Amino acid sequence: MDEAIKYIISRVIDNANDAVAESKDNPTDDFYKGKKLAYYEVLDTIKNELKARDIDLKEFGLDIELEKTIL
Repeated sequence: MDEAIKYIISRVIDNANDAVAESKDNPTDDFYKGKKLAYYEVLDTIKNELKARDIDLKEFGLDIELEKTIL
C-alpha cells in the first residue's frame, strides 16, 4: 500500500511540474495559473498531513520547498 501511495504522489508531483511549465509558457493565462495553484494546494495538504504524522517527507518526494518549486 505504501508503494501505491508513493507512486500516486509522484504522479501528482509530475503533473504539478507540467503545470509549472504550462504556466511559464502561458504567463498571462489565468487557467494555467489556477492549475498550478491547485497542484500546490494538493501537495501542500499531503505534505502537512505527512508531517503531522511524523512521516519522512523524503520517502514521498516531498522534502522540497513547494512555494519555490511550484509557485
